[in-house]
Amino acid sequence: MFWSFLLYLFYGLSFFTLGVAILSRDVRFSQLAIAKILWLLATFGIVHGFHEWLELLDLLDLELQGPVFSLFRLIVVSISFFCLLYFGLFLNLITISGEQALQTTAQAIKALIGGCALTLVGTAIYLDLSGGSDITIRRMIAFPGGLLAGVGLIAYSRTVRPYSDGVARNFVLAGSFMICYAVFTGLFPSTATIPGIGLQVIVLRGISALLIMYFTIRALSVFNLEQHMQIQDKLLRFSESEKLASMGFLAAGIAHEINNPLTNASLNLEMLKDLIKREPKTERKLAAIERNIERASRIARELLHFSREKQTVMEAVDLNQVIEGTLHLIKNHQLSSIIHFSPRDIPSIRGIPWKLEEVFINLLMNSLDACTAGDRIDVETCYNCPRVMVIISDTGHGIAEEHRRKVFDPFYTTKEIGKGTGLGLSVCYTIIKQHNGDISLMSSEHGGAVVTITLPETSHDH
Repeated sequence: MFWSFLLYLFYGLSFFTLGVAILSRDVRFSQLAIAKILWLLATFGIVHGFHEWLELLDLLDLELQGPVFSLFRLIVVSISFFCLLYFGLFLNLITISGEQALQTTAQAIKALIGGCALTLVGTAIYLDLSGGSDITIRRMIAFPGGLLAGVGLIAYSRTVRPYSDGVARNFVLAGSFMICYAVFTGLFPSTATIPGIGLQVIVLRGISALLIMYFTIRALSVFNLEQHMQIQDKLLRFSESEKLASMGFLAAGIAHEINNPLTNASLNLEMLKDLIKREPKTERKLAAIERNIERASRIARELLHFSREKQTVMEAVDLNQVIEGTLHLIKNHQLSSIIHFSPRDIPSIRGIPWKLEEVFINLLMNSLDACTAGDRIDVETCYNCPRVMVIISDTGHGIAEEHRRKVFDPFYTTKEIGKGTGLGLSVCYTIIKQHNGDISLMSSEHGGAVVTITLPETSHDH
């Protein structure tokens, strides 16, 4: 009697502790898929622990036996095992198909299982009330639920291996003892004795419960590791942003220092043209000097623009007009005829016209550089409430995958030395973000590129 009392007390306490330990974890900001379904395992632990403590009332002979109390106990144990079944089912779905599959099919699965659950619970409770035990519920619900949960925990261990091999092993061990618990709970009645070892099945259930609690709580340390990695990642990003800010200030200083001698050199060049004798060879030399001065000035201007944004008041802007103005500016390009503009009716946005014009000049010049006379560039505007979209697509030579991830990085360019500074797309990205918009690029090394810009319409811009 005394040992049975202690056994049920600690048996229930193991599961209750498991549930409380899970609920005490703050997993609201976790990116791990299991975080969204852990509440099911916690509910199983707390409710099933409570059910095992109800068993103590039998041992104390409090004369509570009766149809109402028996029904109450069956409902409690059914709730606990169904939470375990749901947890196991969704955990396996996440492991096999990913969290996205869970989100898209969760409602259908819940509806299907919900209908089956009502039928199954009703049948099991009826049979168990008739037989005076809960063996039907254990065989129909506890065994498959525990089995699914155990297999799911073992399979999910692969997902957490990047965080720690030790955490992965704890998931495997927790899943293994969950399978043991499913066997001892679902296939054997509580009064049974395991042949060969002479132990009552209730003792093995209690040992399994204790080990499930122990290894599951140890496995939950994955959330601490995840939080640590997230903090490290944020610190790294902050460090990189600080470094970029320092580079911006440095670039601004360098640009100013370069501009002064360049301006002086340009003025002296103009004066020199009037002083020297005009000969073809001299003219070529002067033209080369002038081109290099202009090139250096252009780089200095781009550095200044990248490092220091000018404060300009935004106004209502018609993107169709901005694009038409851009096309007018580049109409003298030898390949400008391959650009085809298809404007649609779109609402205005709040923006800075000359900055947006600079974005489209950069993007279209990049497309022209990637194209030949036989290619085509399409520019299209459209409206997808509440966003205005501009899509620029070309049939040029495309961008290799290793370059695609870096195209918006400052000073990154795939052009030959002297043909690009690597600031064009970075400036575009900065301007679009300043307008509360998004810019993305899709391309293939086999040819073609598509740039998509989305900007909020005037009434939705904050």
